[in-house]
Amino acid sequence: MMQLKLALLVCAVATTAAAATTATPLPTDEHGDYNAADIIEWIRSKDDGIVHESLRVGRERPGDPTSINGLFVKSDAKAIEEGEVIANIPWDCIISSGKKYSYRKFESCSAIYKLADELRKGEESTKAPYVRYLLNLPRGTMPGEWNNAEKDFLSKVLGDDQLPPYEEDWRYGFERHWINDCEGGETDEMERAAYFLTQSRDEDTLMVPLYDMMNHSNDPVKLNTLSYKPRRAGDIFSVVASKKIEPGEQVYNSYNRCSKCGIEVYGVDPDNCETFSYYGTPDIFRLFGFIEDYPQSWVFDTADSSDDEVPNELDFCMMKDPNIDGEINVYWREEGVDDEDIAWIEKQLKRLRELLSQKDKLEKELVQSEEEGEGDDKKIRRAQWETIWRYHGALVTALKLSSEASWLDSSDDDDDENNSGKDEL
Repeated sequence: MMQLKLALLVCAVATTAAAATTATPLPTDEHGDYNAADIIEWIRSKDDGIVHESLRVGRERPGDPTSINGLFVKSDAKAIEEGEVIANIPWDCIISSGKKYSYRKFESCSAIYKLADELRKGEESTKAPYVRYLLNLPRGTMPGEWNNAEKDFLSKVLGDDQLPPYEEDWRYGFERHWINDCEGGETDEMERAAYFLTQSRDEDTLMVPLYDMMNHSNDPVKLNTLSYKPRRAGDIFSVVASKKIEPGEQVYNSYNRCSKCGIEVYGVDPDNCETFSYYGTPDIFRLFGFIEDYPQSWVFDTADSSDDEVPNELDFCMMKDPNIDGEINVYWREEGVDDEDIAWIEKQLKRLRELLSQKDKLEKELVQSEEEGEGDDKKIRRAQWETIWRYHGALVTALKLSSEASWLDSSDDDDDENNSGKDEL
C-alpha cells in the first residue's frame, strides 16, 4: 500500500531464487507506464473476481515519469457510482497464512513465511502475476530498510528516540519481530524482502493484489472507497466506492482510516472500520516512507522514554480548516497540557531549528555525490535525505501548532475563569 513505484529488487534478492533472475517483464500501456494488465486479467479470470471496467492502473498524467502512480477512473469511461464494487479479489489471488488466517489477527509469522515461499517460486507460483509485480518493487523505501548512515541521521533528527517513530519499531523491528518472534533467518534475502513487503503492503496479514496499489488519503474530499476483509479463509476481499468517482479522478484508500483521530475527530463511522487501520502519522512514515497530508494524528511522549511507568503523552489531531484556506486546526484528544509539556515542546523545536540551520553543511558532509553513486552505504542517498527533511518539517509544524494551541487553550481557560467570577458578582 505504499505509493506505487517500480524498479527491480536488488540482485542479492533476485539471486536467491532462479525464477527471480529471469522475471517476466511487467506489462505497460502505450506510454510505457505499468498498467497491471496481467493482474487485472488474472483476477477477472477467477470465480467471483471483479475489476470495474472503468478502472485503470498507471500514472496520474500518462507518460509523465514525474507523475504519481496509482488507481484511476479512465478519463473516457463512465463514473464509478457510490456503492459500486471497484474490485472483488478472490481468495485464490491473495497471499495469506492459509487456513491459519484469522479476521481478528493483525500480524502473522506464517503469512511472512508464505510470502517468502511465493517469491522464491517466481513465475512458478500459482500467484505469478502478483509475485511478478512484487519482485519488481523497489527496496529501501522504509526507514527500517535504509543504510546505517541514513538511519543514524534520522535518529539524530528524532533526538535519539525523543520523537516518534521510536527506534524499537522502525530501527529494530526486523530483529525484534522477524528474527526473535518469528525465528526467521537474518541473512535470507527473500525472507527479509517478505518481511518488509508485509510491513508496508499487507492488510492485516493479507497481501492483496491491486488493492495494495491504491494511494493513501484521509482527506474527506479525496477519500472515496471502503474495504471489506474476508471474514474467513476462502472469502473475497472487496473494495467498494463510498462516493461517486468521476472520470479522471484517483481512487484512494486510507491506510489509517480508523485511527483514534479518525473516529473521534473526523467522524469516521466505526462500522466502516473493517480493516483495523489505526496508524498515526509517524507510523505512516515508518511503514510507508512518506509523510501523509492532512488530516494528521500525532502522539508525543514527553516523559523519559526509558521510564515506561510514567507516560506523559501529547495526543492531538491536525486538520485543515474547511472555512479558512491554509489554516490548520489542532484538536486535543487528551487534556492536561501543562507548563512542563510546553517547555518540552519548545526544547524540541529549538533543537530541530538548530539542526535546520546546519543543513547545508551537513549535506556536504553526509550526502552521496553523483560521483560516489549509491554503492557507498556510509553516505546518505539523495532521496532518503530529502525524505528525512520532509519529516523534519512535519515534526516542526506539528510541535509548533500544538504549542500555539496550548497557549490559546490556556488563554481561553483564563477568560472562562474571569468571566465566571464576573457572573458570580
